[in-house]
Order: sequence, then C-alpha cells, then structure tokens
Amino acid sequence: MIGAALAPLNVDVTTSMVAVVTVLAVLVSGLATLARPSRATVAWGTAYAIGIFGAYLWLGGYQLDDPVMRAGASAILFSFEPLVWWGLRAFAGRRPIWWPVIVFVLVGPVLLLGTAGHPAYQVAFRALFLAASVFAGLIVYELIRLKNVARDITMPLVLASVTFVLLAVVAAISAFVVDGLTAEQQLGILRGTNSTGAMVMSTCAAFTLILLVRTDAPRGTGRGDAIEQTRRRLQRAEAQGDDAWSVLEVRLDDQVDLREALSAGVFSEVADRFHADIEDSLPAAADIHRLDDGRAIVVIGAADEAMRHHLPAMLGRISAMRDGATVAGIRLSASVGWATASDFGFDYDALVAAADRAAVAARAAGGDRWARAERPAPASPANLEA
Repeated sequence: MIGAALAPLNVDVTTSMVAVVTVLAVLVSGLATLARPSRATVAWGTAYAIGIFGAYLWLGGYQLDDPVMRAGASAILFSFEPLVWWGLRAFAGRRPIWWPVIVFVLVGPVLLLGTAGHPAYQVAFRALFLAASVFAGLIVYELIRLKNVARDITMPLVLASVTFVLLAVVAAISAFVVDGLTAEQQLGILRGTNSTGAMVMSTCAAFTLILLVRTDAPRGTGRGDAIEQTRRRLQRAEAQGDDAWSVLEVRLDDQVDLREALSAGVFSEVADRFHADIEDSLPAAADIHRLDDGRAIVVIGAADEAMRHHLPAMLGRISAMRDGATVAGIRLSASVGWATASDFGFDYDALVAAADRAAVAARAAGGDRWARAERPAPASPANLEA
C-alpha cells in the first residue's frame, strides 16, 4: 500500500530546488530579515523571496515544457547574486551602489525572454551566466574584506561563489570547444547545472548570511544604517559650507598580542573599556561607529584647535591605569588617524581611507599617538604634461 501510494511521486532536481529554496527563504527571513532588520538583511530577504518565485516559475516551465517560463525563471534566479552582493556592502557599511543591480535585474529578463525558443538563447544564457559570475566574484571580494569575522563563517559562501565563477567560465568556453552535442543537448546540461547550482549557492549563502547577522547582532545591528546617517550628515555639512568636520580612525595597539595573552572574557572587558573611553572622551554630538573589538570610526564636527585638545585627551584616557577592575594593571594604548574635510572633502569613504592611512603611520611610529593625514599634493604642470 505504501509503495503504491508513493509510486507516482517523482522527486527530481527541479522539485528539490523548489523545496530547498523555499525552506531557506523562510530561514533567512525569520532568522535574519525579521530578527535583525537593516538594509543588508532586507536585501538578502528580497533575494530569497524572488528566488522562491523563480524556483516555482522554473518548476512550472519544466512541467509544461514552456521555454518562455524557463527563460524568465533563469533570469530571476540569476538576480540572486547581485542582491547578495549589495547586501554585503550594506552590512559592511560601505557606499551602496544600486545601478549595477538595477541594470542586471532589468536587462536579464529582457535578454532571455527576447531570445526564448530561438537559437540565440544559448548565447544569451551563457552571457547572463557570465555576467552573474562577476557579482559572485564581487561577493568573494566583499567577504574577504570583512574584518573581525571568523573565516569559517564566510567560507561556505566563498567556496560556492568561486565555484559559480568557475562554472560560468567553463560554460562560456564550452560553447567554442565542445563538439558532438546539439544545441539542445548543451542547453539541457546548462539547465541542469543551473538548477543544482541554485540549490548549492542558496544553501551556502543562507548559512553564511544568517551567521553573519546573528554573530554581529550584539554589537553591529544597524551599523550600515548608522553609517548611512553619517554620510547624510556630511552631505548636509557640505551643502552648508561647513568644513570643520573630521574623521578619526582609532585602533587599539597590540590587539593580537592582547587576545593571545588574555582570556576571552578579560579581552572582551578590555575591548569594552577601550570603546567606552573613546565615547567618554569625545563630545556627545560625535558619531562613533564600533567596527570591531579594537577599531572605531569617529565623525566629529570640530575646528582644528578643538581637535588638538580632544585627541590627546582621548589617548590619555585610553592609556590611564585603573584600579579595582578585571583589567587592572594592563596599560592600553591606541593609534589614531585624523583626516579633515577641509583636506579631503566630504566623501565618507575617502575620509575613512585617509584616516586609515594616518592610523597605520601612527602605529608604525610606535603607537600611543595620533597622526594627521596629509593633504593630497596638487598635480604639477610637469605631471600633467607627462
């Protein structure tokens, strides 16, 4: 009886893809988007939501043998990578770049739907596959750039994205070197690869994205949105002609040595004290973003004279010895990079990059000091002629 009842059930790759994507979408939405709403998690939730639509559309096209439905489903599924990449940039607090995502999401369906059922569809599919692999490569780049994130968290999505890039390149090359297969046979192989790849990519992405959100939640929830507010503050200052703004990068000296020498609990207290000292030594109006245990970005509106007072006061407070605390007897120090809007403009990323270089210089000079980023040298006529 049981065997007879189960006999009509045929679970193939397409049906499995629908089931897997649906379950993963529920997990990402519940454990990331709804639990920790932010620009990043909304983007990732959207990626899985359209993934569900694409998976069911693919199932319908497969069952009905409709090339138009399959083409539309493929274009939708390929949109997963651009949205995940944009979400990673938002998660890291970097400048959001919408236009490549919008172009891909709009051009992809037009390209595949316009060639569905035509011999040119195979070329269009490979081209879109290759374009999506560019975003997969950017995902790897953004994951590598994440600081203070365990590699075992990012590794699943890194490996899946690298595999995606390799498959796209192989698919493009196979169009010129594979003989003995008809266009329909080659397309069937590509479709099967696409279905399997969608399951692998979405599964690995779900593990990495959920763990990123859950491990970052205690201290980093909404960090991307907070940095976006800081960007807008700098834009308002530029519009008002107020260039008395600075960005500081504050780095805890010898962070690696402290981690190795102290227990996890004691180092956590050291890091908390470090960030508390930064907050307590600066005006309440300063925007302070805790990037990791030993690094913070500060955006502050103050003239140079005021900054020359705040910087030594902050370094002195960080290095002050305290009695009666778990970290008593440990003298901390920090290296601070200082970049001003009058020297580098009001672009947040440019200011952070300049402050980062100055902080590196301060640490190289021995630490426990601040360094001001040097104004870029103007191009000389000789350089222009060259």
